[in-house]
Amino acid sequence: MSEAMRKAAWLNGPDRNVTRFGERAKFREGLYRLSPKTYAWMVPNGSWGETNFGLIDCGGKSIVIDTGWDLRCAHEFLDGAADLLARSPVDSVINTHADGDHCWGNQLFGNVPIIATHACIGHMHHVEPKTMQLLARAARVMKILPVAGIDVLGHYVSAMVAPYDFTGIHIVAPNQGFSGERTITLNGIDVVLMEMGPAHTPGDAMIFVPCEKVLYAGDIVFTSSTPVVWAGPVANITGALRKVLSLDADVIVAGHGPLATRADVELQLAYWELIQEELDRRRRQGRRADAAAADLLLSAKFQATPFAAWDSPERLLRNAQALYEEWGERPARLPEKLARLDTLRRQGLLALRLPEATPQVMHRR
Repeated sequence: MSEAMRKAAWLNGPDRNVTRFGERAKFREGLYRLSPKTYAWMVPNGSWGETNFGLIDCGGKSIVIDTGWDLRCAHEFLDGAADLLARSPVDSVINTHADGDHCWGNQLFGNVPIIATHACIGHMHHVEPKTMQLLARAARVMKILPVAGIDVLGHYVSAMVAPYDFTGIHIVAPNQGFSGERTITLNGIDVVLMEMGPAHTPGDAMIFVPCEKVLYAGDIVFTSSTPVVWAGPVANITGALRKVLSLDADVIVAGHGPLATRADVELQLAYWELIQEELDRRRRQGRRADAAAADLLLSAKFQATPFAAWDSPERLLRNAQALYEEWGERPARLPEKLARLDTLRRQGLLALRLPEATPQVMHRR
């Protein structure tokens, strides 16, 4: 367990010592007190859908940050925080961005205000729960089609979504938008919302509680897990990470993984700096994005870095695609959803070359 996690006070949570993917949990799942007024629901080990929630107790009213990928995950949080929420009912919800694992539990919070960036609101329906249900069913068929990596895509996606149930979900979009920076004051507690996108997604935000020195960073920060850029540019991600370092925050809640320290944020910055330098060198040698990503990821130089031990290292492939696009390479023109599936297929192929990577169920057949 990291030093940051040891300093937080675990209050309650599920009685299990494995992750949703069946691996040894590196920290205990559940509700942690971060400071007198702030809490986080932390989910080991921070892989696909293993999303952290935030909770700010404003003395009789509370603010929830992010709501999980399926209703079971959201209910676990609500059950774990039930005593606190009985004293301080939910006044509002903030979604840090529009990826389903951060907002598909919105429907369980009734008619309270749900706040997000305007860009996040516009991105809320980029993937629908029914699409994920269909994809999960299709993946079972894909696994028996050993043509052009279709079977690998089926294996990779099946393993990714196996812990989750997307039935009964309907997207509840945020009903209050903001751009730039906005401060909410609830019972004398200032909560600062900061737009950081487009970065990880088109609509990222971070939430800072200055009086408690606690930052909820959403997917701007991943801890012990490979970050990924779906929107970009990457310069916005690194700029957001530098913003994290500029804040007077004693506690940083990552979107995925354990609580982050400043050293974790600096390490993530080093990751982006390294891959930009190494991928650009390979691009100038004539390698295309996928080949450059595989060559870098499997290189002795990369394997000697801390990044090689992070969860889902094959996400480097998507990061390479994004950087190459920024550098002027035009990818094959596919509809957005098909392009995303093709990226997952390519990541799945690369994942099989990394059988010791986690979650191992996605890296071994």
